[in-house]
Amino acid sequence: MREKTTIVSVGVSGLVIAMLAGCGTRTAQEDVRSIDWYESHATERAEKLKDCMTNPRTLDATPDCVNASRAENNIKATTKWATPDEGVRTEPSIRN
Repeated sequence: MREKTTIVSVGVSGLVIAMLAGCGTRTAQEDVRSIDWYESHATERAEKLKDCMTNPRTLDATPDCVNASRAENNIKATTKWATPDEGVRTEPSIRN
C-alpha cells in the first residue's frame, strides 16, 4: 500500500511540475493603444500589424494587435465603393 501511495505522490508531483513549467511569464508591454488612436495613426498601425503578422504565436492575441486589427477593419469598412482606383464605373444598386 505504501508503494502505491509513493507512486501516486510522485506522479502527481511530476504532473504539477510539468503544468507549472508550461506557464510562461508575460513580458512587460508598452502602453496599449486604443482603436481610435490606431485609426488616426496609419503608419503606426501598419507597423504594429506587420509586427503582429511576423510573430503571431506571441503577439497576435495581444490587446495592441487586436486594436490595430480592428482599426484597420474600421478604416477599410469606411471606404466607398466604386472609387476610380478600383476601375468600377457605377456604384452597386442594392434594392429590397
